Amino acid sequence: MKNNEYPGYQPHDYTTPYGAFFKDIQPTVPEQITTALHTSPVDPSLLKSFSAAALLAEDGYQEVESGFAQYDDGSVHVAILTPMPGVSPKMWDWWFGWHGSSNSRYKLWHPKAHISAVWEDGKDDMAYIGRNSLVKEYIGNNLLHAAVQFKSPVEFGIPTAAVTDKDKAVYICARIGHPTQPVDYGYLIHQIRATSEGAEMRSRFWLGGRYAGLRQSGVLASALSGIFRKLRSLPANFGTDMLAHCAEEMNHLAAFLPELYAKYHPEPARLTLAGKVTERSDNDFEKIVLSTLFNKTDPGKRPERVVEPKTIDDIIQTIRYARSKGKKITVCSGGHSFSANHMRDDSTLILMKNFNEYHIDPAAMTATAGPGVGGSVLMTELYKHQLFFPAGHCKGVCIGGYLLQGGYGWNGRKLGIACQSVIGLDIVTADGDLVHADAQNNSDLFWAARGAGPGFFGVVVKFYLKLYPLPKFRAIIVHDFYMKHLEEVYNWAYEVGPTIPKAVEFQMIMSKKMMNLLGPGIEALAPIFADTRDEFEEAMAFMKNSPIKNKAIIATPAFDPGIDRLYKSAMEHYPENHHWGVDNMWTHSSIDDLMPFIKEIAATLPPAPSHFLWLNWHPGNIGADMAYSNEDKTYLALYANWKTPAETAIYGEWSAEMMRRMAHLSTGIQLADEGLHKRTAPFLSDAHLKKLQEIRVQRDPHGIFHEWHSRPQLVG
Repeated sequence: MKNNEYPGYQPHDYTTPYGAFFKDIQPTVPEQITTALHTSPVDPSLLKSFSAAALLAEDGYQEVESGFAQYDDGSVHVAILTPMPGVSPKMWDWWFGWHGSSNSRYKLWHPKAHISAVWEDGKDDMAYIGRNSLVKEYIGNNLLHAAVQFKSPVEFGIPTAAVTDKDKAVYICARIGHPTQPVDYGYLIHQIRATSEGAEMRSRFWLGGRYAGLRQSGVLASALSGIFRKLRSLPANFGTDMLAHCAEEMNHLAAFLPELYAKYHPEPARLTLAGKVTERSDNDFEKIVLSTLFNKTDPGKRPERVVEPKTIDDIIQTIRYARSKGKKITVCSGGHSFSANHMRDDSTLILMKNFNEYHIDPAAMTATAGPGVGGSVLMTELYKHQLFFPAGHCKGVCIGGYLLQGGYGWNGRKLGIACQSVIGLDIVTADGDLVHADAQNNSDLFWAARGAGPGFFGVVVKFYLKLYPLPKFRAIIVHDFYMKHLEEVYNWAYEVGPTIPKAVEFQMIMSKKMMNLLGPGIEALAPIFADTRDEFEEAMAFMKNSPIKNKAIIATPAFDPGIDRLYKSAMEHYPENHHWGVDNMWTHSSIDDLMPFIKEIAATLPPAPSHFLWLNWHPGNIGADMAYSNEDKTYLALYANWKTPAETAIYGEWSAEMMRRMAHLSTGIQLADEGLHKRTAPFLSDAHLKKLQEIRVQRDPHGIFHEWHSRPQLVG
């Protein structure tokens, strides 16, 4: 052990602020636990498996609340019930964020067994979910060195409704693993629920055997086989020792936790605004934060507070407050970031959903809209005025994040990326000043906002948009092919790509359930937005004359489903309340180079509505000088999709791993469907990224606004 790692307190430890709370005694085992030790191990059927962890949220008690069971595969399941008079669930929520940054705090919990605790990120923050605590402690006579990886209770299957009121119950959830190797060997849950006398803790441990596994994909199991076997096979007395240890430490700390909490629990200085401010300690914090996620995979990060501004002054005050506290800021308009870029630890999250007003000026062919306006809402209203804007394809996507990252939308090949149609913005800067940016005023911000995406260093409160006449000829043509025609379909799409008129946004969707009805196959879709009859006829020709049309199981004529049906069809591929693993790439590689990977995608594609998108873009020159700067001939994107947290281990890395293998064929990515939290890739040209970062230094010198999850390193 290191010099600062030793059992108990030494003389100098008593001089710390916590010395008065340290009791140099061996904690006792309560009588009911002594009984449980004598009657254990119990029949394994009497203890619920980890897959049934959600049952802890139910009222009442389970058949065995204190005891342990051993299984044939070497795993151990331990349950401990600890009554805690005078204690509240919130006290334990505070404790788990407070104790982990100091050995002298950690030892208060068990004076004889605890050695050291340190947060892996090195920070002394009042938070634990999404962080890893590296601990050393004795379990019986065995010195355990472990990484306790705290997770959101929802990730462990605890219902969201059960975790929203911390006065009633708190759930401490963690994966337990090796501190230096990517091997895990168990799970823990401490449910602390309120009682008439105070609280009671129901602890559960699932350890070893079936619960051991590799933490990261791509790591060879053979290289870690020794560690893996050791962690699957726990010491002979581990169940007995864990049951006694947990009972000792929980009873010991509960005796003086109320006094400790009263002395060291900081009451946060609240930010008071016209809009709602939710602090991390508030009962509805978790519910509000999780509600911002379209991708239901919990990123494991939490802001310090959530602000829902109603006025521009709210935003100004929030930015100035964050600056005064040295805190960073993230912004969320609709929450459709697949990588949850707005979810960052120890930050202030600004939700722009109240900025949802818009105004259309048909005579001037312009509109203004707040970042919380849904693109589909705006488009539906524009249709009533015979007007058009290249809004996004999915319902629920608000224009704030959509326009900042570029904006790939309806008729985008003809009208250009949507941010080209932004003619001005009202922005609250990192200094807390409201400014207008356009080609003549604050032109550096105008340049940066169009393409910086989640890395923009300001809060846009209003967009000024250029509108277009509604195309008179609108239709879609659909050809559906079974997977046996894969090579012919993609060869045809590649060959015809350069000749497809700009009025067509040709794309293909491969899935295991075409049209949400048929079997595995490829849907070739040609939405058309044409201004004249001649342009319409030209746009239809490549589908009408397709040499593989006769091999399609379905080949429709051109028909106009209406904008509402187009949105509904798109959302069949992007359902709500699902988990997502998404990544993408631009490419100009040959079809011969791409084909082996397309076949592998077809062979490994997760179940529908997971899909592979091929988009023939073939751009001309980008029509404006702005940060947005990365396009190519073909856009490829992978959308892995699943329903339950348990499936994350199966499908969560598929898209990123596939794109890593294809990286040598890529010329970068687009920010709309990025996976920068898992794979770094270029999303702007080198020159534009350099310029953007230079503007950032001038406009946000203190780094108030978070950047992207990752970005390429600048050279020179």
